[in-house]
Formats: sequence, structure tokens, C-alpha cells
Amino acid sequence: MQLNKITLEKQIDKATEYLDERKNIKAVKILNKIISKDPSNVEACLLLGIANRRIGNLKKAIECFKTTTKLNGSKEEAWGLLTITYVDQGDLDLAKRTIEKAGQLNPSNTKLQFLRNTLIQTYIKHGPFF
Repeated sequence: MQLNKITLEKQIDKATEYLDERKNIKAVKILNKIISKDPSNVEACLLLGIANRRIGNLKKAIECFKTTTKLNGSKEEAWGLLTITYVDQGDLDLAKRTIEKAGQLNPSNTKLQFLRNTLIQTYIKHGPFF
């Protein structure tokens, strides 16, 4: 069942506000509710991945980012966050394969092509910036 569009927008806005305030657990609760009613909501999946990443639940974050890339294969943020989360888990090979796949699936997406060429090295050198 699809959420009422206005209600959905309000819930996404509230979750985003919680993320901005670093109230990640509160954001997780709202986003899980949205996704339980609308599992194809790309924005909620991405935000839930971000919230889970921030609270250290990397496995759930990865699930969310994977879901986001399946729902929208050109979502740069999801590909980038999925890649660096693999780096954080110590799986550099999977990180490289992930960002390579993103670039291959989106050959005309200049942002993804840039990330494909620079993300992992920049993240390793300069640390977290998400």
C-alpha cells in the first residue's frame, strides 16, 4: 500500500531533519515505518542506509544501499556510500568491484565516472567525509 503522498513527504522531511540533527535512531524508526509500507521508496532506502551507517550498523547500511541501487541504478550517492562502506568493512576488492560496476552501468553519468576514478583513493587518503 502506497503512503499518502503528503504524509510520505512529511515523514521523509522529518527523517531528514533527524539526520541533520544527528538523531539517527529516531530517523531509523521513521524510515523503517516508511519502507514497511512502501519498500520501493528510493529516498527512504538511501536515508535509512545513511542512518544505519552512522550508528555503526554497516550490514544494514549495505542492504539499504544495495536496495537503493537496484531501485535506481543511477543514484550516485547510493553507489558511493555502498563503496565506502565496503572500504570501512575492510573489503577493498568488493569496494573496487562495486564502483566499477556503477560506472559500467552508467557510462554517461559523469559524476559516477568521476567517483569510479577517485572515490576509493580519496576516501582512504582523507578518511570519512560522508
